[in-house]
Amino acid sequence: MDIHSFLIVAHLIGVALGVGGATFGGILYLKAMKDGKIDPMEGEWLSVIFMVLRIGLAIAVITGFGFFLEYRFTGQEERLMDPRLWAKLTVILVLVANALLIQMRRIPMWLGESLSLTSWYGALVLGIIRGVDYSYFAFLFFYLIGVVIVIGILSLVKRLYLGKR
Repeated sequence: MDIHSFLIVAHLIGVALGVGGATFGGILYLKAMKDGKIDPMEGEWLSVIFMVLRIGLAIAVITGFGFFLEYRFTGQEERLMDPRLWAKLTVILVLVANALLIQMRRIPMWLGESLSLTSWYGALVLGIIRGVDYSYFAFLFFYLIGVVIVIGILSLVKRLYLGKR
């Protein structure tokens, strides 16, 4: 297996762990909060999921850096100017900052959860789409709209499931 194929496979594994972890973390957190508290077993499950999220993020960041090096050393510098790539990097930076802020309890969970879900799914979509010719700022605009939509959806789900306003 050549280095490019290895980077793709590893990167996809990191993204799968991140998207899956963010999805199931949100679902299990919501379920755990149904009674207003997280019991020890629920806490253990959430701890495992958050570890999977961190591993996925680490793999995605390391392999992303590997792509940078590959592009640089194989004469593909023009790929480094792709607005989609820079939008994805921005989303990954939001993910890293969000993870740190959640860990330090410096961000409300409703916002941290919304940023995590939107960022993981946004990074996935940015990695999948091809042939779109948007600017970096257009991608970020769509991302911000996504964050607002996810905040609204999660608020509605919590209101319906937990009976909270």
